[in-house]
Amino acid sequence: MPHADLYYSADQTLPVKEVLQQIEKTIHDFDPSSGACKGRAHPIAEFNHSHIYLRLAMLPKEHRDSAFAKELATRLSQVLVPHATAPCGVNVNILFELVNYTSVTV
Repeated sequence: MPHADLYYSADQTLPVKEVLQQIEKTIHDFDPSSGACKGRAHPIAEFNHSHIYLRLAMLPKEHRDSAFAKELATRLSQVLVPHATAPCGVNVNILFELVNYTSVTV
């Protein structure tokens, strides 16, 4: 179950729900084993430079290597760029994490 945290400066007017859905679809299309993506948006009121930053955390699996991360990051940046108002930095950071991870469904 990936976790996508979308941080963006408040000068960027993103259709957040649509972008989070596009992120989830892009991840699932590239890696059908990924499952549902827990997406959250974090608008940043005070900032130095306009930006959109996606931090995606996924559990490590054998097929998720640096080539996987590079291709997925390229695809995700292609989702974000059309929503950016220039000038704006767009960054994607993919992490494969397992340290002390617990998931509980209530």
